[in-house]
Amino acid sequence: MAMAAMVMTYTYSLIAEGISYQKKAVLLANAVHLAKIKMAQVDSSTTMQTDTSRGSIEAFPGYTFETEIKEEEMDLLKLAGGPNAEALRKKAPKDMLGDKDVGFSDLMKKRGQKKSFETGGVLKVFRVKVSIFYMDGNKKETFSVETFRSTKY
Repeated sequence: MAMAAMVMTYTYSLIAEGISYQKKAVLLANAVHLAKIKMAQVDSSTTMQTDTSRGSIEAFPGYTFETEIKEEEMDLLKLAGGPNAEALRKKAPKDMLGDKDVGFSDLMKKRGQKKSFETGGVLKVFRVKVSIFYMDGNKKETFSVETFRSTKY
């Protein structure tokens, strides 16, 4: 009888744990869905500007959002190199025409432009981050997604 009681207790605890995981999955699936909708709203706008917005989501009680849009410069060589970016930078040619300086650097300085060929290319982009906040029991959870959008589109 004691053995049957232990097996039943173990079985019921597994069922309770499964229900708990199912609830967490539904909460996370809702957060993913809401983040996709919010990101689509931002992506559909015709103009982009640095902005931060927050609010609650009426159709989903307990869920709130935060949208953050920042303009920044992205160095393509650093992005491609990851932790080895400095080693790649040392190997990068000093001039677009090869390792000889044929005056192109001076020409770019006269025009007032940055030497983007030494960095692999610097692009101005908008970093778009959408975060969805929700409560899982007594713990506040966050699901975040990020993307980049060119400043000239």
